[in-house]
Amino acid sequence: MKKSTKILIFIPAALVLLIFAILLFFTLIAYSPDEMTSPRTVNAPESPSILQPGDLHITSWNLGYAGLDKNTDFILEGGAMALPESREAVVAALEGSVSFLSERESDIYFLQEVDHNSARTWKIDETARIAEQFEDYYSWFARNYKNLFVPFPPASPMGKMDSGLMTLSKFPSEETTRYQLPGQYSWPTRIFHLKRCVLFTRIPSAVAGKDWCLFNIHLSAYGDGSMRREQLTYLKALISSLYDEGHYVVAGGDWNSLFPGVEKEHFGAYTTPEEHLGWIQRIPEDWTMEGWQWCYDPKVSTSRSLEKPYLRGENFETIIDGFYVSPNIEVRAVRGYDLMFEHSDHNPVSVTLRAK
Repeated sequence: MKKSTKILIFIPAALVLLIFAILLFFTLIAYSPDEMTSPRTVNAPESPSILQPGDLHITSWNLGYAGLDKNTDFILEGGAMALPESREAVVAALEGSVSFLSERESDIYFLQEVDHNSARTWKIDETARIAEQFEDYYSWFARNYKNLFVPFPPASPMGKMDSGLMTLSKFPSEETTRYQLPGQYSWPTRIFHLKRCVLFTRIPSAVAGKDWCLFNIHLSAYGDGSMRREQLTYLKALISSLYDEGHYVVAGGDWNSLFPGVEKEHFGAYTTPEEHLGWIQRIPEDWTMEGWQWCYDPKVSTSRSLEKPYLRGENFETIIDGFYVSPNIEVRAVRGYDLMFEHSDHNPVSVTLRAK
């Protein structure tokens, strides 16, 4: 065989072996948490508050890692950007989000997509900056995205990832747990994808033997929807078991699914191509349990499409963020905040609850 022919055969074979070796390496070191683990405590105040009888105020917001403000699009939803515009833009979005949250004076905050040490957000420790603003609150962080290097997109890879859910509470918790949600993508996609979870916090109520059982959630966003349905089945079993024990149960956050009663055209016409809305899925009709309540503000959208920077009337908008509460809780008020997606591709929503 001629030397030139051998070279032509060797080079592709070597490249295939190299790619396989790289994928094998990342497979072996991939983040693979157990079903139940302890989240990281970010802050624990020296003088904790004690929960008194009355209303409990909770605010939920997907912060979009402070990298998806109104001026951005995103490559996985038809846009061109994979990374935020600049470090200054990330800092501005984070400061704007934290400033808004501090003005709400909620008892509990459910936050999603909070970066800890990610290359995409210039390794800014967003968990620490949030905790500094809320120094009188307990705060916990549960990872759902940890990767040494994400090679997508090849032209400007996202790089190192360290991101997750963050719960803040005025009150100490008797138990905090990270529950790994079921379902994963096929290999090798799953190597570089999120490991979805819920962050559980148990806070004693004013009623003896009954606790506030709070779940900060962020379900899967893409795929054919089968993974989300699997995660919903898991979550339903988890929350119903605690309610059966007599506790007050609240699940809130980013469900990545249209809420019951929310139609696709709920907020009017849009110009987003349908090909970029393949992620849309509804909460199954038979998933809602008797007496349980969905809490959202039908007047305010909580999520927008990311095929281009935000323009009202053009980007698709809908409601996928809110709360699901057990029958032994009275819903006093629900309010969405129309921030025009200034700091994130989501808008925040708050709920006021009272134990019956």
